[in-house]
Order: sequence, then C-alpha cells, then structure tokens
Amino acid sequence: MTSIAIQDAFVISLLERGYEQVSIRDIANIAGVGLGTLYLYFPNKESIAAVTIRRWLRHLARELERSGKAEGQSVQQRCHALVQHYLDDVFAKPKAWQALVTLERRITDPELYRQMYTHFVEVVAVNLQSASDWPVGRDPFPVAFLAFSLLCSAVRDALLVLQTLPQRAGWQLQLEGAIAGGVVCALQTPEPDCP
Repeated sequence: MTSIAIQDAFVISLLERGYEQVSIRDIANIAGVGLGTLYLYFPNKESIAAVTIRRWLRHLARELERSGKAEGQSVQQRCHALVQHYLDDVFAKPKAWQALVTLERRITDPELYRQMYTHFVEVVAVNLQSASDWPVGRDPFPVAFLAFSLLCSAVRDALLVLQTLPQRAGWQLQLEGAIAGGVVCALQTPEPDCP
C-alpha cells in the first residue's frame, strides 16, 4: 500500500508541478510518508516514475484482457470491446495519462518499451484468436499488431499533441471502424512474415 501511495503521490505532483519540478520531498509529503520510508521503496524520482508508468500500463493491459472475456463474440465485436476498454481507461484520467505518456517517451528504455508493447499485442492476439469467427489456423499476432498499433498510435498521439481528447462517442466509432476495417483487410490478405 505504501508503494502505491507513493506512486499516486508522484502522479499528483507530476500534474501539479511537471516532472522537472517534482521533488522526493513533495512526493513523500503528499503520500504521507517520511523520506526514510520513501527511500525504502524507491532510490530516486526516476525509479518512482518508471514503476508508476509500468503500473498504469499493466492496468491498461488487464483492461484489454477483460475485453476478450465474453463468449461468442465476433472479430468485429472484439474490436469494439478492445477500443471501448482502452478508451474507458484513458478517458477516466486523461490528464494523468497525458503526463505519463509524455514522460514515458523520455525515460523508458527502448528494450523495456518493446517488451511492454509486445505484451499488449499478445493480449490483443489472444482476444482476436478466441473470436467466434476467427479463421482456423490463422496466426493472430500480425493482425493483433496492426490492430493495437492503430489504437495505440491514435490515442497516444492524441494525448501527446491535442490539448483535450476528441469527443468520445464519435472518436470511438471512428477508431472501431478503422481497427475493424484493418483487421478484416488483414484477414483477407496472405499472412505477412512477422519476426
């Protein structure tokens, strides 16, 4: 619980002050812990930032896993659920996501980023492959890579570039159409070689 409180305090400080102005003392004060206690969990501000970003991304990955739990859904329904769950999480705390995505670009090691991105694609692949109309024997990874890339890029770019996210209902429909269309197109073409 203390680690989570420290991470939550980091997000509050990040939103209030910006990363450069956040201090360990600020984080400890907001979390309601002493500096000694904070240092038992984290050696520095950078480690708090890295762990916080990973925790938020893991939570988002769990939400995407939930999107594929319903039985009997078609590929199109899975695409709808994927977009809905992703946007539910982002729209719940858009300013925090904006700050964390911006920070992630600066501090995340490229190999760690690749690992996390691959994990998201694997989650989407499992969701798509378990759809009621998924083609038997078709490798889901390349299709999932396309679907997640479209979704992730659209949302991350909106968080990085726009002052506020687009109106939810219309944007969700556009994203669902783009992703479902991309998936259908991918399934109608030969499988690409994907490392």
